[in-house]
Amino acid sequence: MTIEYSEQLEKFSFDSSISPQYIPYIVYGPDSLGDSVSEAEVQKIDQFLEKYEFVSFDENRLESPDFGRCSISGMQGEVVPAVFINKEAVKEEEQRRATQEKISGMSAENRETFEKVFQAHVNQKEFKEHPKLVESFRSKLADVFVDASRRGIQLRASEKEAPAKEINRER
Repeated sequence: MTIEYSEQLEKFSFDSSISPQYIPYIVYGPDSLGDSVSEAEVQKIDQFLEKYEFVSFDENRLESPDFGRCSISGMQGEVVPAVFINKEAVKEEEQRRATQEKISGMSAENRETFEKVFQAHVNQKEFKEHPKLVESFRSKLADVFVDASRRGIQLRASEKEAPAKEINRER
């Protein structure tokens, strides 16, 4: 499920400050980069652009930039205001919405069972230590339940006792 660009701007964009010397590379690509930017800086720009999508910058401020910390390099210097969209947040929201759509298509019984199974798993230590895995797990679990629903299978949670521990006996 793709989120409209206008919603991405509204919900997932943020104001930033970037060095004016990075703007040609960000806006027009690698061919427009001057000699004033090192290879290490290009790598930092590329890493930044992997996570964030460029939206705009204040062209009027190029002539009189502010002094501040560049969001890309982390260095203090001349900066101009710019706007970026957090790509990871957009992707996570798209996944959450797609999963919610899958869940809404389940029967009431499967939806209730899904929630019980999901809650039982996400309360485990692994998910508490790695909270970013929760939405991926939710999506995969929803796939299992949707597949079962398509096949006409009614899934139910069952309370099983923990298996008894085996005792090693010496012979």
